[in-house]
Amino acid sequence: MNQVLVSRDGHSAESIPGPFFESLVRDERVVQVAFGQFTDAIEALRPELQKTLTALRNASRHLAAKAAITDIHAQLDHLLPPDLMAHALPADLAHVPRFLRAITDRLDLAVANPKKDADKLAPRLPVWTRLLQERKTAKDPAEAFEVLMMFEELRALTFAPELKPAYPVSLQKVAAAVEALA
Repeated sequence: MNQVLVSRDGHSAESIPGPFFESLVRDERVVQVAFGQFTDAIEALRPELQKTLTALRNASRHLAAKAAITDIHAQLDHLLPPDLMAHALPADLAHVPRFLRAITDRLDLAVANPKKDADKLAPRLPVWTRLLQERKTAKDPAEAFEVLMMFEELRALTFAPELKPAYPVSLQKVAAAVEALA
């Protein structure tokens, strides 16, 4: 049985230009494999997300952690947006459990020493703010998502260095990547 792929706006894949969609039309196995990879990646991050949400609920009992909690909520909104599959690759999602563990470690720090948490975040905040602005108008949303993932590597390195980044990252590299989005 042939299946016709339909985009979010109702067009069949045959009417959508580009080599990606052309390959999907030629070989529906590509769709099955890609969907399976996304499903596996999302299932792998689910337990860590549950731990992170539990840690957020627990930390919310501590007034001192309020600033970190607010920032983490914004972080999660951008790390796991409703249109995640439109921008992320399964390989990107493989790093999300580590980012979630870093959030949990950060919450421990924020409860125990909110000033230290704020001091660690402060130099990164202007780059984060600029990244959020640039993502709104980015010509290439997938590239903007990659820069977001780079920022998440920086956050993990900052708040949970024992988790080791997937690649070398620094505030200067992230800031340059954000500027390149402009």
